[in-house]
Amino acid sequence: MIRKAPALQKLLPFLTLIALFTGLSIGSPYFLTETNLSSVVRQTAVINIMALGMTMIVICGGIDL
Repeated sequence: MIRKAPALQKLLPFLTLIALFTGLSIGSPYFLTETNLSSVVRQTAVINIMALGMTMIVICGGIDL
């Protein structure tokens, strides 16, 4: 079995996000508008805050997975 380089495995989610962002920017003229970006930020704000809180709890050892 061929193993991927550890650095590539760590960077793959970020590279995928950049590729998706670039593809959507090229595919739709409305993707990079101020209205759309502010809408995305507002829609994900609660989920991002909850994810940050849960991350801190797991790091501090409050929950063992």
